[in-house]
Amino acid sequence: MFRNYLKTAWRSLWKHKLFSFINIFGLALSLAVCMLVMIELKDDLSYDLFHPHAQRTYRVLSDVVENKNDKQYELASTPLPLKADLIKHADEVEDAVQLYPALKEKATFEGKKLYVNGAFTDPSFFKVFGFQLADGNEKDALAVTNGIVLTKATALKFFGNTNPIGKILDFETLGLFQVTGVLKDPPGKSHIDFDAYASSLAVQQLEKIKALPEREHNWNTMNNSYTYVLVKENTSKANLNKLLSQIAQKPELKSPEGKINFRAQPLSSITPGTDGIYNEIGSGIVWAKVLTVVGIGLIILLAACFNYTNLTIARALTRAKEVGVRKVSGATRLQVFTQYIVESVLIAVLAFVFACIGLMQYQPGLQFDPSLFALAVLFTLVTGIFAGAFPAWILSSFKPVQVLKSISTQKLFGNVSLQKGLLIFQFSLSLLIVIFLSAYYQQFTYVHAIDPGFASQNILTVPIAGNDEVFANEVSRINGVENISKTSDDFGIRGSGAIQVFKDKPTSQQGVQCEYYFADAATIPVHGLKIISGSNFPNDEAAAREQYILINEKAAGVLGFKNAPSAIGETVWLNDSTDVEVRGVLKNFYDKGAARNINPLIFRNKAGAFNYMNILVNAGAKDDIAQKISSAWKKINPHTPFEYQWLDKKIDNREDQSDAYATIGSLAFITISIAVLGLLGLVIYTVETRQKEISIRKIIGANVNQLMFLLSKGFLKLLLIAGLIAMPIGYILSFMFLQNFANRVSFGIGSLLLCFMFLLLIGIVTILSNTYRAATANPVDNLRNE
Repeated sequence: MFRNYLKTAWRSLWKHKLFSFINIFGLALSLAVCMLVMIELKDDLSYDLFHPHAQRTYRVLSDVVENKNDKQYELASTPLPLKADLIKHADEVEDAVQLYPALKEKATFEGKKLYVNGAFTDPSFFKVFGFQLADGNEKDALAVTNGIVLTKATALKFFGNTNPIGKILDFETLGLFQVTGVLKDPPGKSHIDFDAYASSLAVQQLEKIKALPEREHNWNTMNNSYTYVLVKENTSKANLNKLLSQIAQKPELKSPEGKINFRAQPLSSITPGTDGIYNEIGSGIVWAKVLTVVGIGLIILLAACFNYTNLTIARALTRAKEVGVRKVSGATRLQVFTQYIVESVLIAVLAFVFACIGLMQYQPGLQFDPSLFALAVLFTLVTGIFAGAFPAWILSSFKPVQVLKSISTQKLFGNVSLQKGLLIFQFSLSLLIVIFLSAYYQQFTYVHAIDPGFASQNILTVPIAGNDEVFANEVSRINGVENISKTSDDFGIRGSGAIQVFKDKPTSQQGVQCEYYFADAATIPVHGLKIISGSNFPNDEAAAREQYILINEKAAGVLGFKNAPSAIGETVWLNDSTDVEVRGVLKNFYDKGAARNINPLIFRNKAGAFNYMNILVNAGAKDDIAQKISSAWKKINPHTPFEYQWLDKKIDNREDQSDAYATIGSLAFITISIAVLGLLGLVIYTVETRQKEISIRKIIGANVNQLMFLLSKGFLKLLLIAGLIAMPIGYILSFMFLQNFANRVSFGIGSLLLCFMFLLLIGIVTILSNTYRAATANPVDNLRNE
């Protein structure tokens, strides 16, 4: 029986080649998008799955409520003493581990100096989490006071292919650490992603010698560590939350300024997570991004399914006789229904084959995943059933006479036919994507053209890796090198972080959060920055330079100074303790690009805090000078590869939106293609069913233009309705998108109309190309066939 269904379905597809092509091609495009979404979705949902007791592991969150302004914050971080308190409750807690990301500075090995982003942690790290060592002993690696475990990539940077176990890394302020282990590459993704993990046993000693601030026993340090709990098998999340609430009642956490509570977050819910949690660590994504990608894929698939539904119902009149003959011959409604479902599934399977071929061409390096492939096949079968269910139900539900009378007048919303409703939906969706793509492109083109207020051309940025003074002296003698500066981070990329700045000596008032860079005096001329009041850093010894800061105009304003000159010579405090003098005020500039707001900013000149050397060279011989600088590097650092980038190109690469343009453009192409194919199918069907009418009208005197207008006006009305629906929605979405930028392009009615005219032109070409052929056909041939 199924073989007969399949044979009949194939014959029908072969007989109606154009309609079959429209359905298969449109569905293949949408299935390809859906498979890409599946691949990305599997990747997004694969975080932290390799840990041995993931279902019993929780991260502790801190809920902080400020009484003064009635604000509530959710923090991923917790106070350092929390872990020790949790361990005391052995009835509920099997083990706990803490991550204290205070190991963030440069380390040196045999003259090679590299920045390390690390954290202090406990020996229980290897019990709670599924990380394993490639070299070293998991029981002892973090049980040694000065022991440190490196990732494989970090060990390779420092030691090459030699055995790193027992080697000593010299950190700038934290002292010496001995390598006791090297991690294997984790078997999956994790939100925990540090370069190194040092033993937490060193923290107490480092606090004693003032290398670290005293936080190990301080309950008021909410932003500094991350606590993970492995509960016992009979302990639920509710039990753990009850325990955490009890701990939050400690006298040390009581304050008239606010209240603090702790709660448990399952390890599996960290990534994907939400945007509402502050102080997150590592890499990860949010649910909003996941759901957006899934939603786009499903909408495009829905549009292709609508095409099949639309065209199948449109062809119902021509297939009514087929249904009647089948029922007269004894076919039941279920058999007729099954026949059309098989036809729909066959189209979906053929579309899936073409989608796989297209996907392999688009991503040639894609790895075959059996489970993902099986899911895609199942998804395709469900799609075929879903797309064919409604037309199959309509075709099989009536007697032959009823089918002939009512199939073309099925309604979806009141007086709007199903076919018209689907077509309006498809073109509205297409126009929405075109409008958003236009707004996206115009915005980033506009932002790219804005002067950020700092120079980036002809500046070679080189990561500092030790011997920086010797290297700088060597480079300064190269002909064509105009100036050399040092910064903690490149402008236009990110920043060094944020710091609390107090205008008056701190008591209990809230400071002003300012972004900051460590920068030397040469940074001002190298980057073309302007000092509008005061002066640059002095050129005397380092201790004197560290007494001063430079601030921007925005920082002077939020700190309460009347104007820039009034800030000069004033003392401010950094992070409650360090007092410095404002030496100069910089003109505001977009240190992270013109797309972002100008925030309060300070510069500090601190020896040993620089990560990048910025070399300003003569524009006429950039490549030759870069080659000479490379030779100087190899002479001074023979064991470290020379890594450099031109700052303007580095910023351009970061701001490059070509991938986003390509993605949105591909979505626009797919949705427009599906909509146009649906329109094409309906136009062809309409022309075929009205051939007799066209011939009679032509015989009694109607000209070609009148006939084309008669055949086209209904479809043009649908396109206009789609425009009236999509343009206001597109404008609102574009307006909301543009609010994310400090500087925004003007996107108004003119841009909307241009987008609509573009899509309308495509629709008109599709309609007129077919109606013209019908209007110019010989009426005698059509009437003879009748």
